[in-house]
Amino acid sequence: MTIFLFALAVLAFLYMLTLIIIDLVAFRELFKRPFHTLEYSRQRCLESGEFDPALEELPWENVSVFSPKRNAAIAVYALAARKNDAAGTVIVLHGLTWTHYGSFKYAGTFIERGWNVVLIDLGGHGASGAGTIPAPSYGYFEKYDLDAVLDWTLARFPGVKPLVLIGESLGAATALQYAPLGAPPGVEKEKWKIQGIIADCSYASMAHAVDARLKYFRMPVLFAVPALKLFSFVIRHTRGYALEDASPLAGALSSPVPMLFIHGDADDYVPPEMSRLMAEKRKEKGSGPVSLTLIQGAAHAKSIVVDPDAWFKAAFEFIARECGGF
Repeated sequence: MTIFLFALAVLAFLYMLTLIIIDLVAFRELFKRPFHTLEYSRQRCLESGEFDPALEELPWENVSVFSPKRNAAIAVYALAARKNDAAGTVIVLHGLTWTHYGSFKYAGTFIERGWNVVLIDLGGHGASGAGTIPAPSYGYFEKYDLDAVLDWTLARFPGVKPLVLIGESLGAATALQYAPLGAPPGVEKEKWKIQGIIADCSYASMAHAVDARLKYFRMPVLFAVPALKLFSFVIRHTRGYALEDASPLAGALSSPVPMLFIHGDADDYVPPEMSRLMAEKRKEKGSGPVSLTLIQGAAHAKSIVVDPDAWFKAAFEFIARECGGF
């Protein structure tokens, strides 16, 4: 009996140790990844041919917008349309560890079509400070940084509509979580800060994202489920929110603003099922206009690189169909 109890205690210890190791690895993957410098991201984007260097020579305004929630300055890069009568204003949000240089691949076509373009470095990325909030928070706190940038943008380009948010990965998750702030339910359209969101390869929630990674590595349910719950508990007490709180899905269901979900069907980092889930749930609830476009053969955050024609066709058809009339 004593040997049996000892063996049981050893197994319990090894089980808990395994859960802790899984969570430590997950914590490092999600919160301790090195953020790339502006110069590194610029060089990588140029080497991969993501944007024409001539874009950098345009008269961009580089300003700092204070984010009260973060207590830090957010770096903003704005370019006014060449025509006096701008076609609209677009704000582009980059992905995790990256900088605004990753947004140039989206900006070029909008510039050609006469839009005002605003790029930012998300909190803790590029030239933006992290302030009092550890970065990243997967859109949970970044949405408040975006709100400060929105207020600046509306003052800089007054009366220009539509104002559309474009986000990639973390940027998409931030835009979706911002939706209830920028276009609250029950508020007249004329009072919305934004008129549309294009979300490229967003996760449905951080809980969904971590669960997907555990499944990707074929983690047995016996370990995956308890590890996820333990990880969420740790995050709540160290970062101020649970994994379930960082929820683009909740944002998508809580705002009537038109939304277009774009996802590469070869994305094995954030599976395309997440965008499909958000689009289907939003349609079922009747939250507001919703569209879904899957780009064939595109891996994570590569849809616009793999098939730019399909990406921009979906984007501009969505804008023309759903974001006008304001």
